[in-house]
Amino acid sequence: MSTDRPIIVIGSGGHARVVADALLAAGATVLGFTDADPARHGLSLLGLPVLGDDSTLQAHQPDAVHLANGLGGVGSAGAAGPGQGRLRQRVQQGLAAQGWQFVGVRHPSAVLSPFAELAGCVQLLAGSIVQPGARLGEGCIVNTAAVVEHDVHLSAWCHVAPRALLCGDVRVGTGSHIGAGAVLRQGVRLGANTLVGAGAVVVRSFEGSVVLAGVPARVMESRR
Repeated sequence: MSTDRPIIVIGSGGHARVVADALLAAGATVLGFTDADPARHGLSLLGLPVLGDDSTLQAHQPDAVHLANGLGGVGSAGAAGPGQGRLRQRVQQGLAAQGWQFVGVRHPSAVLSPFAELAGCVQLLAGSIVQPGARLGEGCIVNTAAVVEHDVHLSAWCHVAPRALLCGDVRVGTGSHIGAGAVLRQGVRLGANTLVGAGAVVVRSFEGSVVLAGVPARVMESRR
């Protein structure tokens, strides 16, 4: 994570505040937040202003300010379809196409093995652990106290929610969300766009675009 330039956080919801808190803890200068909702403009969060919508970025030069993605991983819990996760990807890629650079985020309490591999803009939040041999794709989130064990591969834009546990050699497809407190048994494979509900225990592999819940986890609905 670079802290050589001030940072603006895109979004101002709960995840955005967690991202800003991690940035501040790491010594970064955070100028504030943006949000598409006019009702939030002018609010103060963590002592930082909600500056306006993304048009407020025009007051800055892309080579002078970095951005951090503060959009969360899914929409409403259990909702079918791509939800907030796809929005997160679309917004970041749209701004990047305009020349803006996004930073990864690493809270000082996160534990990252030097033998793990991270693509760009990965977020490791407070108390998270990423073990040797893990590979995290672009835009992944490993949220508060989540554990990504040895040799786990997360494809781009995955979100591992707080206190989830991914045991060794797990593979998770692009755009998937692993809910809070969920457990994925060693060697499990999940296809792209999978939503694992909070507290689920996944003991076998599943194709993508499904919602999984329960102990053991089973398919609750399709996200196609």
